Amino acid sequence: MKLFNFSGMRVFMPAFIIGCILASLTVVSCNKKEQPYLLQKGDITVTVPEGGFTAKVDRLFRVEVRSVSDKGIVYCWKIDGEAVSEQKNFEHMFAMIGEYELLLAVSQGETTFEYPFTVKVTLEGGLDPMPEEATPYITKVLDFMPAVGQFTNQLPEYEEGDTQETMNAKVLEMIGNNNKGKISLGGFGGYVVVGFDHTIENKAGLRDFRVLGNASYSNANPDQNAPEGGNCEPGVIMVAYDKNKNGVPDDDEWYEIAGSSHEDPALEPWYEKARKNGNDVNLYRNYEITYYRPEKEPANADEMKQYIRWEDNQGNSGYKVKNTFHRQPYFPQWFNGDKLTFKGTCLPQNGIDESGKGNYFVLYKYRYGYADNEKNNMDESAIDIDWAVNSKGQKVNLPGVDFIKIYTGVNQENGWLGECSTEITGVEDLHLLGVEIETRK
Repeated sequence: MKLFNFSGMRVFMPAFIIGCILASLTVVSCNKKEQPYLLQKGDITVTVPEGGFTAKVDRLFRVEVRSVSDKGIVYCWKIDGEAVSEQKNFEHMFAMIGEYELLLAVSQGETTFEYPFTVKVTLEGGLDPMPEEATPYITKVLDFMPAVGQFTNQLPEYEEGDTQETMNAKVLEMIGNNNKGKISLGGFGGYVVVGFDHTIENKAGLRDFRVLGNASYSNANPDQNAPEGGNCEPGVIMVAYDKNKNGVPDDDEWYEIAGSSHEDPALEPWYEKARKNGNDVNLYRNYEITYYRPEKEPANADEMKQYIRWEDNQGNSGYKVKNTFHRQPYFPQWFNGDKLTFKGTCLPQNGIDESGKGNYFVLYKYRYGYADNEKNNMDESAIDIDWAVNSKGQKVNLPGVDFIKIYTGVNQENGWLGECSTEITGVEDLHLLGVEIETRK
């Protein structure tokens, strides 16, 4: 029995009652202790606009995150798998157009939740007004550098003392302003860069321009059941929109037209035939080849077989052969260096000796999307700007193009025919010509 004093009153309580009161007080004290915060996936919310996130090139893009609590929380933002920020709210300026995978990873200890989003990045502003005197054809040549080839220094012809500027002018004279002459880009990587007096508009659902070449079909292929082919020497096409209006194509403005083999080489109708023939039917997206200037021109047949040495980044090497039909130097003579290196997408080898005797080579046609791959009057020689992709293969959305670059896309020798070399006779804006060709579905 214990004695308690409440306001001057003395109260006697048994011991067991006192124990119950103390126990009750202890429980109340424990219930008041704050519990630790445990992250749940629904605690993180991000409001996505209808149609998804969109951003403009070189403009601030921001995503705001709402959370129940930030205690013990770590945020990590990734763009296409690469960590770019650890801030709760995301701020970024995209340098290139395209579709980007944006991921927010939120962690608390060993617990992590991921929130994926897609951001469509486009250019700000629209096309400049079409000049009244605009022509559908090439009006400028910004650069020309063919690779080693039997027509190099001939199409166009190099003359002693010519510089890069004079060779560019000769190319413009050949293929500019609808002159429909012919230039050769030589072996893999050789290129030309052309421009126009206006922006070729990207019209939805239509093909926008055509690169003219000299592709043709075989008239007497020994394989009567073979797909279309003959003299198809595909050039990869790149396009640039002059977003900063400085009059030249900057490095970050180039995008590649994804043709049919970019999609899947195995879908080419001649793929299995080429594979069985021993062709390299792979697509190499980051191919690189170097040609070495010969010390002298060959004086006999043996030296012609080992004329110009080359090496690539796939572990291959060899020599470009000099044939008896073209005796001029095959290394571009206005270039002063001892070696030439080209980079780009290397397409599957499409050339097959159908005679089996080395006297009838057929270079087969790709389904779509390349220069000098289809006859000029056929729809598949026309290009849709919407086929352009960025360096990651992601589709981009260009309002139009101001510059076009074409480079030879195949590294292959075809017996007496020589190297696969893209030839160009012009480029034309289909919209200015009033030609409507629906795009591929």
